Amino acid sequence: MSQELLTVELMKMAEAKAIAIGITEEDLMERAGKAVVQVIFNQFSPRQVLVFCGPGKNGGDGQVVARLLKAEGWPVKAISTSNLPQISELEDVLQEVDLVVDGIFGTGLSQPLGRDILSLVHLINNSGKPVIAIDIPTGVETNSGQCYGAAIKASHTVTFFRGRVGHYLVPGRLLCGKLFVKDIGIAESLLPQTSIFLNAPSLWVNSLKEPQPLDHKYSRGSCLIVGTGSMPGAVRLASLAARRIGAGLVRLMCKLEEYPIFASIAWGDIVTSLGSAQEFLDWTFDGHSHSLLWGIGALPHESTREQAILLLESKKPCVLDGGALSSFEGRTLELTRHLHENVILTPHEGEFHRLFPHLAFLKNKVEKAHKAAIEAGAIVVLKGYDTIIASPKGGIIINGNAPATLSTAGTGDVLAGLMAGLLAQAIDPFQAAAAAVWIHGEAANRIGLGLIAEDLLGEIPGILQLLSTLRSERSSFLCE
Repeated sequence: MSQELLTVELMKMAEAKAIAIGITEEDLMERAGKAVVQVIFNQFSPRQVLVFCGPGKNGGDGQVVARLLKAEGWPVKAISTSNLPQISELEDVLQEVDLVVDGIFGTGLSQPLGRDILSLVHLINNSGKPVIAIDIPTGVETNSGQCYGAAIKASHTVTFFRGRVGHYLVPGRLLCGKLFVKDIGIAESLLPQTSIFLNAPSLWVNSLKEPQPLDHKYSRGSCLIVGTGSMPGAVRLASLAARRIGAGLVRLMCKLEEYPIFASIAWGDIVTSLGSAQEFLDWTFDGHSHSLLWGIGALPHESTREQAILLLESKKPCVLDGGALSSFEGRTLELTRHLHENVILTPHEGEFHRLFPHLAFLKNKVEKAHKAAIEAGAIVVLKGYDTIIASPKGGIIINGNAPATLSTAGTGDVLAGLMAGLLAQAIDPFQAAAAAVWIHGEAANRIGLGLIAEDLLGEIPGILQLLSTLRSERSSFLCE
């Protein structure tokens, strides 16, 4: 599947280009309707179908669906939303059918649903019948995934040419059901330029590195992690993740009095105890360390903030996570003054709003992350079920493979370690962040229910082997 994602505006541009070369709107609606019908045939046996048709092109697609299903002998009833029956009659009709097709409003919806449509949405949702949504479930805003008061919860969604941003952002992602992206004859050459992509190995797999015969631990990349005794387990998870993803060496720095804690749990790491601020600086700027990680397990204290600033002054690739982010609450400008394009910030929603409270009002998660990345001049990974990776240069990657099982303690520490380990290998920070997020999600999917953070580490070698095979196949294909 192609990874480009389109906004409403970009899809209109693609359609306009298609029409300009001789494809009519009627052609596009006919092809869209056929694509929806093909999905219905593949997913369902013949049954009673109710098609709701709105006033626009989405409704036109719905009319094509109704006509084509009838032509194949399926029992079909089509209802226009411009002439809706009474609620009681709609309830009776919904009880009689086995499948609903939502052709009410598609990607062009830009205002709250009217009272009658809201009532219809609730009726459809309460009916418990499977729903095929055309383009996007009615009520979901295409560019943000947000709902206009309420939205149809579809079991399947069929869209065309490319996926839309709202298909992958919560709550839209949760309302689309199984998503199908179908070809309707718009040529690839008509694809408008977009800066938003769905996360997938094709975006970054060629940047990943594998051990070479003459490598040693420093040539493979050395990662420096600052540890804190308040949560040594978090540091342990991050250091293991950095090593699993390919860093040749991980050095843990800690206070002198905390050395026994880390020496007893960090068996494959080099543990360095610090007796002074000067030692901290010396190791931070030491040329053997290629990436830095700070904030996991750290409390949002003034000392945490001061250490973050010292690390940033080294200008090395750096991941700031957890307490290192929260320590700058109310001091955003103090942080952004020291940031650079090789820094990855990894806030969840709460940490994001502490750092960027002036962006909290934005409902579009892509827009929030995009504005924050530009303001910060650094990579922003706004975490969640629909994690956004945003570059200060304007690139946006939406992650779509993270399962809900990742919502457990320690998984964020593993993710931070993966990013730091990839940065240690001199991988571009934007690609490193996207790769780490995808690998993190893939590992969780392989584990399934019962996941705890420690489980993720054991899945990484298998995923790296898969990616190595994929990279070889891509190289062979390009050479043919």
